[in-house]
Amino acid sequence: MAIIMQAYRDLFMPIQKNAASAGITQLEQDQAISFLTDHQGAFARHRNDLCSLIGWDGDVLAARVRRMMEGEEFPIVSDKNASSFRKHTQGVERVRTRWKYLKSPPKRPSSSVEKTREQDRLLV
Repeated sequence: MAIIMQAYRDLFMPIQKNAASAGITQLEQDQAISFLTDHQGAFARHRNDLCSLIGWDGDVLAARVRRMMEGEEFPIVSDKNASSFRKHTQGVERVRTRWKYLKSPPKRPSSSVEKTREQDRLLV
């Protein structure tokens, strides 16, 4: 259960900008997102194996987290004081933005070489 809860907490942690700052790396957060939401693959198998040890259905957990990523409310993990709530809300905004990016990363712009080749094909 501790591993599952740590992955959940990692969703809301600030992303580390330098070695002295508190938080996690973007890679660690991306792995937490994958661990908690993937339909298949190594992360999904590992989540499902761990969930089965505590009597949970890992696929149900993943579906619930995906719904929260899409807009359903995330439960607060820490105290419900104003500061914790603000940090939680900011974390939710950050993780939902990252979730959207991971689901459909922006298309890379075409290189000038590719554009030139396309233009050459159109001229022929």
